[in-house]
Amino acid sequence: MSPVTMAGAVLMAAGTAFSVLAAWGILDFQTPLARMHAATKSASLGVALLAVGAGVAAESWPLTGVGFLVAVFMFVTAPITGHLVGRASYLAGQVDTLVHDDLAGTDPQPLRIGNPERSSARPLRWAALVLVWMLLWRDFSIGTFVGGALVATLVEVLRRSFAADTSSSLSGMVVFVVRYAGMVVQSNLRVAWEVITPRNERIREAIVAVPLQVGSLNAALLVANAVSFTPGSLAVELTEEPITLYVHVLHFSSTEEVVGTVRGLERLAARVFPDRDSGAVRAE
Repeated sequence: MSPVTMAGAVLMAAGTAFSVLAAWGILDFQTPLARMHAATKSASLGVALLAVGAGVAAESWPLTGVGFLVAVFMFVTAPITGHLVGRASYLAGQVDTLVHDDLAGTDPQPLRIGNPERSSARPLRWAALVLVWMLLWRDFSIGTFVGGALVATLVEVLRRSFAADTSSSLSGMVVFVVRYAGMVVQSNLRVAWEVITPRNERIREAIVAVPLQVGSLNAALLVANAVSFTPGSLAVELTEEPITLYVHVLHFSSTEEVVGTVRGLERLAARVFPDRDSGAVRAE
């Protein structure tokens, strides 16, 4: 067995372990919101590792590339899924173990996403993305074309969700990804510990309202998505006027601690969108 194949096998074994822990946590945690921590974090990482590991073990760069696409898809969509299911369970009254609840008795107005001045899709750009995709795969078959068309369409849809005057920083994005990767690992290890020690008395669930200080809708959405992969945190609601993020935490000790975690993410998000967010996060 070659070293590359062994590395792929290790990734797949780790993915299997995280997936099993996620399933265990979903069955064993007491409330739907707590279960979403396992589903959002461990299950997503498990599937991502399995997908990438399969490509590495097969020593196939195309398959590894598909695995990375699966990983990106999981990390983009998992927080949204956790938010939707967690919010539904809260509104259905299935969460009765909260020691602190800032969402109770409020009438939150969900943040509206969209901009009448957003940029439109361009056929030439779409075709260029498809061509680049096929060149990267070095394959001009119908299957590769369909895959490129799907990716190009997804890129255009995501691009249209951003305001036309939005600018971003590549260096800020790199810093965000590196710091965020560390948070993801720490978060999964913490959830795994809670799963294998289900009677851990440190679990104290709470929902904390955190008014966001970033001035950009894009940065606010980035923070809300990122919160769901930080240790013990899950975004439940994002409202407007003012923009406020409601965070569900597994280990509540104080509102200040939760606010501090979100402020750290805001500073990272402000580096990704410097033009609109520079100076938006104020020191407290």
